[in-house]
Order: sequence, then C-alpha cells, then structure tokens
Amino acid sequence: MEARVILTGLPGRIRPLVPAHLRGFRAGAQWSYLMKLYYGNQQLHYEASHRPRLRTIEIGLHFEADDLTNARLLGAFRTHERAVRRKLPAARFEEWDRGWARVWEAVAYDTLDAALRDDLARRLALYIATLEPILREELPADVPWSL
Repeated sequence: MEARVILTGLPGRIRPLVPAHLRGFRAGAQWSYLMKLYYGNQQLHYEASHRPRLRTIEIGLHFEADDLTNARLLGAFRTHERAVRRKLPAARFEEWDRGWARVWEAVAYDTLDAALRDDLARRLALYIATLEPILREELPADVPWSL
C-alpha cells in the first residue's frame, strides 16, 4: 500500500472513531506525504506526515499560528501534560520549526499496509478525543475560531 493511499484514507476512518460531537472536522491539505484535519482554525490542526527515511509516520496536534499563539497554547497544554500522558503515553510536547509547536509522536512501521492505516486512524482519533477539548478550553479569546 502506498503512503498516499493510507494518508488520504484516514479522515473517513477517523470520523466514526471519535465521539459524535467531534465528528465535524474538516480535511485540510492532503498530499502524498501529509494529511491535515482541523476544526475552527486551519493553523491549529491534527496532522499525519510520512517520513520514509525514518520509516515513521508522525501524528499529532500542530500549532502553526503566530509565535505568541503557538507559545501560549504549548504552555497551556504543558499544564495538562500529566493528564494527556495517561491517554497518550508516547506524546511529546515541543517547540518546533518556524516558531510552531506540537503535541505529537512518531509511529514506526515495517510495512505500509492496512494494519498500519487502521492503527494510525485509531491513534489519531485518540489524539482528537484527548486534545480537542483542551484546545477549545485553553484557546485564547483573540485567536480566530469558527466551527
């Protein structure tokens, strides 16, 4: 199976796995190596990206807004780190490229197959169910958001 097939098929597989009130996400960018899902602001999105040389697919919540918003959200998520790690033990909290930040993990694979696709869908659904309520609670009032 190609990475493109796995990534572009994820939104449809994730939707039934998240709680009903979180099924209204939108699919953003989808390329052969990347897939994004978001709710009220495309700059704050869930992502799966293929890293073939590392034989991993990175998944997580990305903060790709302005530097201040990203820093405030990362700080807010760090205050919830213990609770998040109970559900997402492999999650990393970090500043990243271009002033961005993310809560993420790398999923290693041996084969790009249906089992990997289903595991990624399950893991991303858990990220959404765990992190989206925190994001909505901690979202600064001056950050654009429209469902």
